[in-house]
This record gives sequence, structure tokens and C-alpha cells, in this order.
Amino acid sequence: MIRYPEEVMVTSTDQAIIYDHITIERCRQETLKDEGKFPWPLADAAPSPAEKLAVLAEEFGEVAKAVCEGGRENLREELVPVAACCVAWLESMR
Repeated sequence: MIRYPEEVMVTSTDQAIIYDHITIERCRQETLKDEGKFPWPLADAAPSPAEKLAVLAEEFGEVAKAVCEGGRENLREELVPVAACCVAWLESMR
């Protein structure tokens, strides 16, 4: 078992809130796909890994921008879509 220092521990409540944000973002992504904003979501099996990587790279670029601009709240807002994209990609591998 991995042991983390107490100062880096998050409570299960914190994790639940984070996972809720990721789930909400996944639903938002699916809604945007249904509205025609995306030709396919990452959760679809059809897109190639390279196509999925391009989407993930774009989202990660937003995280890099937030880090460079130094805004902690904006960083949090940009990390959630990255996590949601990773979840969607994993969903496509079922």
C-alpha cells in the first residue's frame, strides 16, 4: 500500500466533490456532442487514438495556459475537462 504524507491527503468528501465535477463535465461533453459541437465524443470507439490524443492535448494546453497565467481557480476549472477526457477515453476501451 502506498502511504502519503498527511499534508497531501484529501478527504473522501473532497474526492467525491472532485468526481462529481468530472461526472458533470462528462455529461456536458455528451450534451455538446448531441448539439453538434463535436463530431464524436472520446467515449466512442470509432476515433483513432491519434484523434483522441489531439483532443486531450488541446485540453492539456488549456491547463498549461492556466499554469503560466498563475490563476489557481482557473487551473482547477481546466483540470476537470482533462480528467473527464481521460475518463471518456477509458470508457471507449470497454
